[in-house]
Amino acid sequence: MDNSQINTEKELFSRIAQGDEEAFNTLFHRYVPRLHTLIMKITRSEGVAKDIIQEVFLYLWIDRESLAEVDVPQNWIFKMAYNRSYTWLSKQVSRNQKYNEFKLQNPVEGEDSLENTVSLHETARLIQEATSLLPEQARRIFQLSRETGLKAAEVADQLNISVQTVRNSLVRSVKFIKDYLTQHGILLPALLILIIL
Repeated sequence: MDNSQINTEKELFSRIAQGDEEAFNTLFHRYVPRLHTLIMKITRSEGVAKDIIQEVFLYLWIDRESLAEVDVPQNWIFKMAYNRSYTWLSKQVSRNQKYNEFKLQNPVEGEDSLENTVSLHETARLIQEATSLLPEQARRIFQLSRETGLKAAEVADQLNISVQTVRNSLVRSVKFIKDYLTQHGILLPALLILIIL
């Protein structure tokens, strides 16, 4: 990685540290494909890869105030993804002798502090809580879109409403959830809300 790219990413980290959602979105879209490839090589599970990417970016946002001090953002992001992937792997194969040999050759740093783990769980809980407070149709649209992965047109067909109604409802729902989190002292970009569910 050349110095100009490092400087660009340090600038993004600095902006994210100040709560800049646009910078967060840029970084997210820049890294997701690369992280996905790395995590899939380790876990060989699409679902686990998505979960770990979500954790990495949720943690990045929650701990954003420390980002301005990071010298090489790419190393920081990949180290976090790598550690979380191998932590997951260790839990899956901890009884296997081969894992013990592998661990000796590839030590993994300790897991995040309890405080950060609690923050992640609390944020996910509040998002679920906010979702449950949406009006019935908005909640159904949101769940069909976010939890089952249906596209706007598919949700519209299933509920016999227009695609534009689905899109408008999703925008309002994300805003409601974001506002709900803000009231509880958690500031999250809309993009993170979409990937958490």
